Amino acid sequence: MKKILVVFCLIIAFVACKEEVRHVQKVAYTYAETDIPWIIYYYDVVGNDSIWVEEKWFHENGNLSLEGKIVDNKREGLFKGYYPSGELMSVGEFKKGKREGKGKIYYENGKVNVENEYRDGKPYGVWKYFDEEGNLMDIKDY
Repeated sequence: MKKILVVFCLIIAFVACKEEVRHVQKVAYTYAETDIPWIIYYYDVVGNDSIWVEEKWFHENGNLSLEGKIVDNKREGLFKGYYPSGELMSVGEFKKGKREGKGKIYYENGKVNVENEYRDGKPYGVWKYFDEEGNLMDIKDY
């Protein structure tokens, strides 16, 4: 029973001392004529430390242009790009700040424009190019 009480007290002390994490945003740039945010960085703040965790870019009409996560001050994971209309424009992966893996670029009508792949930030493998109707137009092997 005494051990349980000690463990319980340690848990209470740990939870009570744990600093709150706040998710804050900082508008890094705005469009000069409209003052609409162009780039917003998101940070997790613990005490006096802030860690950059996400970025979002916006078109001048206010619609989202690009979004993705940041790890160790570098792009990491899935990033998505959008047309000013809000339609998906591109999808690609980043690893330690460099493009990595398969991705796609879309026409505004939703059809695939390019299927691509990157290794260590450089084009890799077979890239396929399509027209706006979805017909395969070209293949390039990197």
